[in-house]
Amino acid sequence: MACLSKLLTSTVECGCSALLHCYLKFELMNDALELFERLPKKDDIVLWNAMINGYVQIGEFNEALVIFRRMADNGLIPNRFTVTGVLSALALAGEVYNGKLVHAFTIKMGYDLGVAVLNALIDMYGKCSQLADALVVFENIIDKDIYSWNSIISVHEQFGDHDGTLRLLKGMLSSGFQPDLVTITAVLPACAHLAALMHGREIHGYIIINGLDKVGNTYTVNAIMDMYAKCGSMREARLVFDEMKIKDVASWNIMVMGYGMHGFGNEALDLFSHMCEGGLKPDEISFVGVLAACSHAGFVSRGRELLAEMQPRYGVTPAIEHYACVIDMLGRAGQIEEAFKLISNMSIKPNQVVWRSFLAACQLHGNADLAEVAAQRVLELEPEHCGNYVLMSNIYGAAGRYEDVAELRHAMRQQDVKKSPGCSWVELGDGIHVFLNGDRSHPEECSVYDGLDSLTACLRERGYVLDVMEGCF
Repeated sequence: MACLSKLLTSTVECGCSALLHCYLKFELMNDALELFERLPKKDDIVLWNAMINGYVQIGEFNEALVIFRRMADNGLIPNRFTVTGVLSALALAGEVYNGKLVHAFTIKMGYDLGVAVLNALIDMYGKCSQLADALVVFENIIDKDIYSWNSIISVHEQFGDHDGTLRLLKGMLSSGFQPDLVTITAVLPACAHLAALMHGREIHGYIIINGLDKVGNTYTVNAIMDMYAKCGSMREARLVFDEMKIKDVASWNIMVMGYGMHGFGNEALDLFSHMCEGGLKPDEISFVGVLAACSHAGFVSRGRELLAEMQPRYGVTPAIEHYACVIDMLGRAGQIEEAFKLISNMSIKPNQVVWRSFLAACQLHGNADLAEVAAQRVLELEPEHCGNYVLMSNIYGAAGRYEDVAELRHAMRQQDVKKSPGCSWVELGDGIHVFLNGDRSHPEECSVYDGLDSLTACLRERGYVLDVMEGCF
C-alpha cells in the first residue's frame, strides 16, 4: 500500500511538472505560478530554474529575482542553470552590484569553469555598462566559443567602442571562428559609425559567399544598407534597397536619411513620396529624414509644408527633433528672424540642441545680437558643454570683441569646462587609424606630423591664413 501511494505521488508530481513546463512554454506565467505554489514539495531545482527562466523570457526580471531569493530561503543550492538565468535577469535589471555577488558565488562554487556561465557574466557586465569587467571575464575564458566572441563584440558595440568592435572581429577570425548573423549585426553598425567602407564591403561579401543573405532577416539587410548609406556609398545602398523583397518603414527611412545626409534632396523627397504612395505610413524617423534632406538641400518651402502637414495629414505630432531640423534649415538659408520666431512659438520647450543649432546659424550669418540670446539659453541648459563656448567665442572673435572672448575663457575655467579634443580616423588596408588632436601615440606619429606640416605649408603658399581663434581652445 505504501509503495502504491509513493507511486501515485510520483505520478502526480511528474504530471504537475509536465503541466508547469507546458505553461512556461506558452508564457502563461500566472497559471504556471499558481500551479507552482500548489506543489506539495518544492525540492526539485529544475522547477525553480524553469520558473526563473520563464520570467526572464517575458522580461519580468524582478519576479525572476523574487523566485531566486525564495529558492535560497528554501535551502536549495543554485546550480549552473540557475546562475545563467539569474544573471540574465540581473542584466535586464541593470543590477551590477548583485551581479558581482553572483559572480563571486560562481567562483566559490567553481561554476566559473563553465563557458555558458562566463558568457552570461560578459552579457551581464556589458548590459550594466561595465566594459572593463566584461573584457576581463572574456580574456580569462580558456575555451571560448562563438557565443563568447559574439557577447564581447556586442558589448563593445553597445558601449560605442566601434574601433574595438572591429579589432575583436579580427581576433575572432584569427582564432578560427566564423562570424554568424549575430556577429554581423553587431559589426555592421561599427563600420557605419566609422565610415569603414572597405570593412563593410568585406562583411557584405562574406554574407553573400556564406549564404547568410538567404537566412538573414529584414533587420540584417537594413543594417547592410545603413552601413553603405552612412559610408557615403548611396549607389550600393540603393542596389541593396532595390533587391529587397520585403521593405519595412525602417528600410525606407534609411534611404531617405542617407540621401538627405549626402545632399541628394530630390532623391530623398521622391523616395518619401513613393513610400507614402505604396501604403506605408511614415513615422517620426521618416520626417526627421525628409526634413533633414530639405535642410541640407535648401528646400525651404517644402520643409515648411512638411512640418505643417505632419499632424493633419500624416497623424505624426512634431517632436523636438523635427523643429530642430526646420530651425537648422531656416538658419542655413539665412532666415534667422524666422527661425527665432519658430523657436519662440514652438509648442515644445526648446532644448539645448535647438538653441545650439540656432547659435551656429547666427555664427554663420554674423548675427551677434541673436547669438547672445541663443548663447544665454544654451548655457543655462547645458553649462558644461564646451561647444557652446566655442561657438560664441567664434562669433565674438569675428566681430573683433576680444574682451568678450577673454571673459568666455574665464567662464570656462570657472565652470571647469574643457574642450574635448578633435577626433578623426582614416581607413587604410591594414585597418582603421584613429587620431586625436595633439595625439602622439601613433607608431608612425613622426611621419604623420611631417605630412601634416607639409600640407599646412602648401595651404599657406596658396593663401590660407591661420584663424586667430583656431589656437584659442
